Amino acid sequence: MQPDNCTRIVLLTSAALLAAGCSWLDGRRPSSDASVFTPAHRTTAGAVRDFFGVRPEAKQPIAFPHVVHVAKGMTCTDYCHESASKGPIAGLPSVKACMICHDAIATDRPIVQQLADHQKRGVDIAWQRVYGYTAEAHVRFSHAPHVRANVECSTCHGNVSQQTVAERVVDLNMGFCVNCHRSRNAPNDRLTCHF
Repeated sequence: MQPDNCTRIVLLTSAALLAAGCSWLDGRRPSSDASVFTPAHRTTAGAVRDFFGVRPEAKQPIAFPHVVHVAKGMTCTDYCHESASKGPIAGLPSVKACMICHDAIATDRPIVQQLADHQKRGVDIAWQRVYGYTAEAHVRFSHAPHVRANVECSTCHGNVSQQTVAERVVDLNMGFCVNCHRSRNAPNDRLTCHF
């Protein structure tokens, strides 16, 4: 009887972790002073999720309608992600940035009323990151050189103009980045992205 794919994955993962010295899989308990079994992961589940690239789906506090804003002619860097052209982080819009326009525009819409309520209470929006690299990847990514090289935002973030709340639709793994750099004759040595 042949094991199914799921069983194979579990067996291969277990064997790989055992080979890496994770004694907790063979029934031995770590010493009582050990708060972590690896410097990179606090739990077995975290290690397995990272190994297979499983990331939680971002749950946004406000269902920001990207499709509406793009249809009105706004670009990603207009007000929402304006620091993308200046440095490593694209940034997430503050309530103040949203209310620059929405003090007067679409004030009768429920989402805009939520924004106004946040502003009135002095509370910023707790946006959840949709993309990003795990600390274990040791990737040093900067938006600015990509913006200067005229790399479209959709290359890495998908067609946001067709999305309401932003979704992870592109798998930003090493192969994706290396292929993109090769196709554009961009630097591809280790020190370009890793530290």
